[in-house]
Amino acid sequence: MGKGTNRLETITQQNELLKEQNDLLREQNELLRRTPSTAQNDEREIFVENIDRDEMRNGFLVTSQRKKLWNVQINLINEFARICKKHNLRWFVADGTLLGAARHKGFVPWDDDVDVVMMRPEYEKFRKIVAAEVKSPYAVDFWYDYRLESDEPSALTDLSLPLLSAEQHRKHPVSSPFFPLIKLKDTRTLFVEFPELKTMQQNIWLDIFPFDSLPPFTNRQRAINFEIERIIFIAAVHPEIIKDALQKGQKLRVDHDKLREFMRLPYKQRCLQLEELLAKNFFLSERVGDLREWCIVQNRRSSQYKDFTDVAYLPFEKITVPAPAGYESVLTDLYGDWRKCVIYPPHNFIYSTDISWEEYLSQSSRQLS
Repeated sequence: MGKGTNRLETITQQNELLKEQNDLLREQNELLRRTPSTAQNDEREIFVENIDRDEMRNGFLVTSQRKKLWNVQINLINEFARICKKHNLRWFVADGTLLGAARHKGFVPWDDDVDVVMMRPEYEKFRKIVAAEVKSPYAVDFWYDYRLESDEPSALTDLSLPLLSAEQHRKHPVSSPFFPLIKLKDTRTLFVEFPELKTMQQNIWLDIFPFDSLPPFTNRQRAINFEIERIIFIAAVHPEIIKDALQKGQKLRVDHDKLREFMRLPYKQRCLQLEELLAKNFFLSERVGDLREWCIVQNRRSSQYKDFTDVAYLPFEKITVPAPAGYESVLTDLYGDWRKCVIYPPHNFIYSTDISWEEYLSQSSRQLS
């Protein structure tokens, strides 16, 4: 009885906290809505039931504003799916989006982003054609289209690229745009993930991740290739880590002079060379996953490649999305007992489906002046 009472009290406290966060978020977005928008007319289709009404889902308050966010994200899924269908590219929903499809037949009630994955060969094909396919109001953001303040002065050849300061780079060591992914965005919208990154256009997005070959490897040469990939990955996105290792005399699988030469390249060029290396080294290993988590985050999560050899289509709100045929095994690898709901606080970032990033910056600057 005591344990049950404590659990009920804990759930009640969680819901009170989440309700307060939702109330605050609604107030923030109400302030944004009061300013007339110059964004294009909203021609998005509606894919979320009762989009104009708040409701409780699994003990969590889902506001109308959150449903509108979800609806923008589903429209992004459809745009992404259109491009992939045109070019015959396979993709899968991933992480919380896969969990929502399998457990809720839609979004996890407290989730606010969308993740999809492609095996490295499909991802490379998509990366090379997507810019020509995407039309306004959509846009695409590549992880390497930035320049770092910490780069060698001679490497900063393209001053038109958005600048990321050394402080920003230090503060967000594992976040976009510091690791391989592509963001498909709706430019009519706003999603402020990093308030201090003024040069990074922050819209409601869809994250597109590549899956690469991951350990364990039975072939020694492949294990060596993976270690080289890991070093090049870190040298591309956080060269200060490799420079420190070289100064300490650590032995690395890559020739030290070649590493120093590589780190003197512009950030974008380092990233593109990394992408080429990963594409070259991809093979049908037993395990696949997000290489970033093995190099930077060190979560070391992976999935069985055999679970992705076929597709299962799952309902997701009012659409259907492709999941790996072995999605139950994938979810167990990721979450353990994935059928059990565990409410966690959403990101609670500032977002709007009506205000663009440019309008937000303009309003913010006027208020500060």
